[in-house]
This record gives sequence, C-alpha cells and structure tokens, in this order.
Amino acid sequence: MSVAQLLRISYIELRSAEDTEFIQVFFPGCRRSIRQQGKNHYREEFPEPLTVLGGLLSFSVHRKTWYSPFKPVIKEFQIGVNDVLSNSPDQRFHTVRSKFDITVGLSPGGSSDVVPVQDNSRPVNTSNSHFITEQLHSQCPRFRILVIGQAGVGKSTLIQRAFGIEQASHSHAQPGKTDIEKEFIPPQINRFILHDSQGFEAGIDYSDVLVKEFIVRRKMQQHVKDRLHAVWYVVLLELKRA
Repeated sequence: MSVAQLLRISYIELRSAEDTEFIQVFFPGCRRSIRQQGKNHYREEFPEPLTVLGGLLSFSVHRKTWYSPFKPVIKEFQIGVNDVLSNSPDQRFHTVRSKFDITVGLSPGGSSDVVPVQDNSRPVNTSNSHFITEQLHSQCPRFRILVIGQAGVGKSTLIQRAFGIEQASHSHAQPGKTDIEKEFIPPQINRFILHDSQGFEAGIDYSDVLVKEFIVRRKMQQHVKDRLHAVWYVVLLELKRA
C-alpha cells in the first residue's frame, strides 16, 4: 500500500510580462489572494504554511485587455502537487504556465507521508475524511458571519433565537451603539463567529459605510480564520392574509 503526500507551502511568487489585475491560488478548502509587489510581480508569504493534500494547485488570473477594459479576462491553470514534490531542489519549485514565471517555496519538512492509498493505486477519497476536516478546522476553526439589514427588522432577535446569544439583543438597547467588530460566539454552536451591524436607515449613510469598511478590512486579513466568510442579509416580510 502506497501513501499520498502533504505539501506545505511557505510562499508563492509569480511574474508576467502581461498586465494583470489580481491572482488567486486555490485548492480544496482554501482560496488565497496573491498580493501585488510591483508591476506584474505577485508574491505571498505564509508564516503558517499552506497545507495541500495531493491533487492540484489551481491559479485564477484576472487580466484587463484593450478590447474588454471593464470585464477582465480570467485564465485558470493548475500545477500538480506531485510535480512540485518531485521537482523542488532546495525547497523551491519553478515552472512556467500561461506566460507566468512561477516559484513555489516549501517550508522545512515540506512534505510527509500521511494518507494511505488503496492497493489498486487509486487514491483514497479524502474529501469528507476526518483528516481533511481537521486540517480545515486547524486553519479556520470558526465560520465568521456578518448579519446586516434595515433597522428594526429583528437582526439581534434572530441571532438570539437561532444561536442563543443574549448579548446580541442587548446591544440594541441604545440605537446606534452597535459595535460591528464585537464577536459573538454561540455557546452551544461554537463553530460560528457572528458580527451584528447597526441597522440601515433611509437617508443615513453612516452604517452603510461602516459595513463596507468592515468587509474590506476582513477581506485583507492574512489568515483565513480572520476573514469574513458570509453575509446574512435579514429582511422583514409582510404577509397579507387573503
């Protein structure tokens, strides 16, 4: 019985002669942006190494062109994890794909034998395995949700009843005092982090700006666990009886 290998990435660097808007790398359970360092030069370092189990590293490249300046052209390409592991002297893998010069740096001990493979040499399906789940939880132990909506629709009441968080309803005792940065962790379902926003009101842009700034700040966080994963938009439905 053979084994599959883990790939631990310490940095990713890409260079291109073509104008690029932004680049993302993704694999099952993770999607990360690669920050721009200069003209057509992108590099991202990972103090906590990205952990990839077998399969592929996929890259999504967004480019602007003269014939479509407002709609970027999206190209995707992949690199096999086994290719990286078998061609990485000095903990560095280098290749050229889709006119991109790509370097992948591996952390010390960048690979290890961990996952058994069936006798017919086909990898075990690990998409729902306990191992993969633990890997994801180690990088992102809680799912972060921002709750937004018009003032008075019952956001805090919804949080209280759905998750049993008493503090959420108390936060609206004084209108305008809601702290969007405050984290609410449900005591019974501690896989979630909730943020309660101040309600939107007609003619008032203040809360709208706070929400946008919060989303941008969270988007720029380095670690997946600190980013915003979902927005829960609450609306009030008026049901009319016949």
